[in-house]
Amino acid sequence: MSIGVRLVRNRWRTAGQGGGALHERRVSHHMEKSTMKELKLVSTVIACGLFFASPVFASETQSTKVVEDPGVYAEVIALLEREAASQLTRHLQERGELRQVSVSIRLDMKARSMKISFGPGYLPGPEGSYDELFLIPMASTLRFYAEKSGLDVNDIDFLFDGKALEEYYPEDLAVPPQVRAKSAHTSALISASHGYISLHPSKEWKFQRPAPLGVQEDTLSPAYGDELQGLIEQRSGLTVHRARSRSTELHPESGKPWEHMSSRYHLKALFPERTDMWNEYPNSPESAREKDEDIRARPNYANHLGVDVMLSLHTNGSDSASVRGAEVYYHREKPQDKPLADSVLCAMREVIRAQPGYEDFPIRESSIAGAHGENRIGKMPSVIVETAYHSNPEDVAALQDPVFRSAAMKGVEKGYRLWATGKSCGQFALQPISDIEVPLQTSRDVNVSFLGNPQYPLGIEVAVADCRPPGVCTPWKGRFEDPDAPVKFEVSCSSTRPGTVRWKVLMRDADSVAAAPVEFTQSCVRA
Repeated sequence: MSIGVRLVRNRWRTAGQGGGALHERRVSHHMEKSTMKELKLVSTVIACGLFFASPVFASETQSTKVVEDPGVYAEVIALLEREAASQLTRHLQERGELRQVSVSIRLDMKARSMKISFGPGYLPGPEGSYDELFLIPMASTLRFYAEKSGLDVNDIDFLFDGKALEEYYPEDLAVPPQVRAKSAHTSALISASHGYISLHPSKEWKFQRPAPLGVQEDTLSPAYGDELQGLIEQRSGLTVHRARSRSTELHPESGKPWEHMSSRYHLKALFPERTDMWNEYPNSPESAREKDEDIRARPNYANHLGVDVMLSLHTNGSDSASVRGAEVYYHREKPQDKPLADSVLCAMREVIRAQPGYEDFPIRESSIAGAHGENRIGKMPSVIVETAYHSNPEDVAALQDPVFRSAAMKGVEKGYRLWATGKSCGQFALQPISDIEVPLQTSRDVNVSFLGNPQYPLGIEVAVADCRPPGVCTPWKGRFEDPDAPVKFEVSCSSTRPGTVRWKVLMRDADSVAAAPVEFTQSCVRA
């Protein structure tokens, strides 16, 4: 007797077998160990084993235990305030300012938010991009420490002497009117990292980002941009513009490769007379004023092009070498961009964790409301993708792995495409398949239904879980190319004797995302 499976239509092809500031602070191991030790003592009071070496977000029960114990809660808040104050003191000292600024922290556990209030003496301004490349890494570190101690925090806001920065600079920090979305997108801008700028007045050329563990974000992220550009052009069908040049020729002014130069210089070459696009602070006394101009140049270019979406790619940095993982930011004054950010994060989680060795790679469950100028100035939906932390050894290894790079960018493209077409990012899962009876000497079709949005082509494997009588059941593998065609295969009973087979159906998409297998029984019966 022989029980088998074969493709339904011969057109299916059978598959084969087989951001910190320019002078970002070095990671302070002493400070991190001290803070982590103190938080670990607090965590021990909360729950044995709560404190882990890698990011594990607090459960609702753990958060409740912290909040309900006033003593523990107060101690955690005090430790967070001490860490924030210490970071600010170092930041001000690096700028040659010796002053003590008070810091207080309040948590809203229902909203999963933290409000950090600075007292008089510290007010970042437009020259210095409102210190976003200091405050955002600080927020990442405090979020990490809060979650280590059992407090679930996602969004972090800052107040300066009781007021938000928007109250001090209402005109400059106002979100520009958003362009009405088109029914179908046609173009995108990819902005990948920072690049060389010239310091003033020394004219010294410096990368904007540090490389504490040997990975230079300014030269690494453009390769991620290349990967994403190819995917968006192929899968989403958009025209892609780049904020930085990818030419290997030398930039005449610096003698550096064009591909290493910041967007500011790329746009200066393209639009020499549009100084409003790339030279907004010509009279600034700040040595690194071009860093601020570069942050604004990227969304200025996106507005000039009138693209439908702006996707910014970066690696993250933190004072704590323990902070790691992928994050996606949208601007808190543009809540309409949150669905895009969440979709990108969801798809990154799906594709990255489908790759061998990255099953547990830390990826946040929700996008983060930030205050990046890069997101604010763009008149189109704009998000920042922080692929991993260049200050964490494990993340550094991932950042240099082509498998991780490809998976991360496939996730970004897929998340964008699902959002743009009104689809939700959901788990790829096979629907149950009912048991089937097949008369001897005949065959029947089995339809395979699934949830989610897998990337075609799909590979399907129908494996033998159990066969009665043994040895007469033939497994099958196939490949499905057309998203509009049904996914089905044929089961047959070619023998004259009854028997049964328990089939295990497995499906994997083009990005290696696999659905959990489902099983069903085929019985070969007399008519």
